[in-house]
Amino acid sequence: MLSPDQQRHKNAIAAALREFEQALERFVQALAHETGPIRAEGAVLDADARRRICEAYATIDYGQDDAINETPTCLGVVGVSAPALDRAAAVNDAKQRLRAVCAPLQNQRVRVPVKDGQGGQVVKSFPLVRVILRELQRADLNLLAAYRKLPVLTGRVERVAYTRALTRAVYRKPRDAIRAMLEASLRPAAIEDLERLRRLPDNVTHLALVKERYTNIRANVWFDGLDSRNRGRVQVIAELPLLYPVGRSRQPPTIDYPTAEDVTRTAPKPRAGKLEDTPFLQSLPVYRYRPAPRRR
Repeated sequence: MLSPDQQRHKNAIAAALREFEQALERFVQALAHETGPIRAEGAVLDADARRRICEAYATIDYGQDDAINETPTCLGVVGVSAPALDRAAAVNDAKQRLRAVCAPLQNQRVRVPVKDGQGGQVVKSFPLVRVILRELQRADLNLLAAYRKLPVLTGRVERVAYTRALTRAVYRKPRDAIRAMLEASLRPAAIEDLERLRRLPDNVTHLALVKERYTNIRANVWFDGLDSRNRGRVQVIAELPLLYPVGRSRQPPTIDYPTAEDVTRTAPKPRAGKLEDTPFLQSLPVYRYRPAPRRR
C-alpha cells in the first residue's frame, strides 16, 4: 500500500509516462513515412534500415531475455523533414519530464510481501519506482531506454565515424549513501559490510561505487558548413540513430561503422588509478580511494 505522498508521485509518473509514450508514437509514425536519406548498420535496403531504426526508437520495454539496466543499440543516420524534427524534440522534452518526476524516488525503496514459492509470503525490498511502474502495469518499462535522448543534429551532415570503447562508470559516493544502500539490501553479506563501513576512520568520507564495464558508442560528426552552434565537427552519444535536417541537399553522408579491431584498440589498459585494487565491500562493488600522495 502506497502512502499519500507516494500515491502523488505515482499519479505524476503515470501522467508523464502517458505523455511520453504518445509523443514517441507520433514521432515513430512520422519517421516511418519519411523519404529522406537513411542508413543503418547491417541494412542493405532503405526499407530495412527504416524498419530497424523505427524499432530502435520505439523499443523502451524489456524483452524476455534482456538484461536489466542495458539498452539496445542501433547505429544509423537519418535525414528528416522539419516536422519530424519537431516531433523528435517533443519526445526529448517528454523524456526529460518523465525523468524529472522519477528522479526524487531514485534511492527510495519499499518493502513488499511476495510469494515464497511454498504457499507462504516473504517481505522483500524493491525500488519504489519499480513498484509504482508495476502498479501502473508497466513493470517491463526499461527506464534507461526511456530516458535516453534522441540524438538530433542541427547541421548538414557530411561524414559520421562511429567508435566503440569499453567504459567503466565510477561514482563518488558519501559514506551515508553507501550505508543507506546496505541497509536497504537483503543480502546476508550486507550486515557484515555495514560493520566494515562503521569501522572506517572518520577521515574516509567518500567511497567509489564501480559499475561493470560497458560498451560506449559515440560518433564523430563532420558538417558541410556549420551547425546551429557554429561547429564544424562534434562528438555525440550514438546508441540510437542520429537525426539531421535534410535541407536542400539529399546526398547521404559517408558513414564509417566500427569494427571488432576498433573495440580491441580502445579497450582500457591496466594502470594504477585512484582506487584500491580489490573491493572494500562484499555485497556491493564499492572500493576505497587510494591515499593522496604527499607533497614534498
